[in-house]
Amino acid sequence: MKFRPRSIFVIASIALALCACKKEEETKEYMNGTLLFKNDIPQFVKPGEKFQTEASGITAPDGTPVAYYFSSTASSRRDTVRTAPFKYTFTVPDTLGTFSLSCTAFAVESSSKYYVSSASTSFVVVDDNPDPESGSVTGWKVRTDESMETLYGRDYYVVDAGGSMWTRYNLCRVDYDASGKAVFGRPFAGCKAMQNVLGGFYTWEEAQKACPGGWHLPSEAEWVALLKASGAPDSLQPFEDSPCGAGKLMVNASFNGNLMWDYYRDVKITDASISLMPAGFALVGVSGYEFTGFGDFAVVWTSDEFDGKGVYRYINEQSDCVYVGMAEKTRFAASVRCVR
Repeated sequence: MKFRPRSIFVIASIALALCACKKEEETKEYMNGTLLFKNDIPQFVKPGEKFQTEASGITAPDGTPVAYYFSSTASSRRDTVRTAPFKYTFTVPDTLGTFSLSCTAFAVESSSKYYVSSASTSFVVVDDNPDPESGSVTGWKVRTDESMETLYGRDYYVVDAGGSMWTRYNLCRVDYDASGKAVFGRPFAGCKAMQNVLGGFYTWEEAQKACPGGWHLPSEAEWVALLKASGAPDSLQPFEDSPCGAGKLMVNASFNGNLMWDYYRDVKITDASISLMPAGFALVGVSGYEFTGFGDFAVVWTSDEFDGKGVYRYINEQSDCVYVGMAEKTRFAASVRCVR
């Protein structure tokens, strides 16, 4: 196919226009300063929560006014703040998932002369509704043979497993002082929005006192009985790893629409027991709690100790084994299940 002569002129015109645009872009300058985007938005938040943000630090070299606009990946809306101080109240969207809030500074009267300056923060919207069809943790099935109990004002499904009654959800107790600081137990990532989603994280010493009256932290002997009811060999003894049973203990549920336990060929998830979630654990140091292992490990304290260390049971998504672990009583935080 041959091009007509006029097509060549059209192409040439477009090329010249692109060159002109490129030249115009190259003449832009950067504004002065560094964008300071301050906000109090934690990593995990609830729908409808409100947070304060503030932006500053940018000036235009020619002295013209600078404005800031705020935008979220959860909405196409842009909110512009033109007067100092550049403060903005952000309302968390109702949609569950991971989003970001961005702040962009631009020169109001000479935007064609200067590049914009931007900064952003990300957050995850969660819902702690305990309904298995409504909150962030969904998909798990309520069984016909289980009852419901109220512990510290929250409802828990309770199952008969290995001759004991176990809560089918991590204990969600976290105590706060008057300033809102956690003083007993910790929510995941230090975010209060996660307290009733993954439950609290406790040191071994806290775990001994975490369950309410009439309930207690399970012993190694009670764990062995649970594991034998889940397929572990009759010869299994306290403080021994079980070669099987993790698949029956794992919850078959999703977090914000994503399966909590990834599929592995050697692990068949039946969720036939106490529905353990891969909430991970926390290392406790001088700088605070470092949370890790979410999506990979379920780690639950026992009431036992060995050689001065607290004993816990844990499972990993890649194995059907149920392991025994030990940690310093005040330097490690894990989940709690209550039994009676």
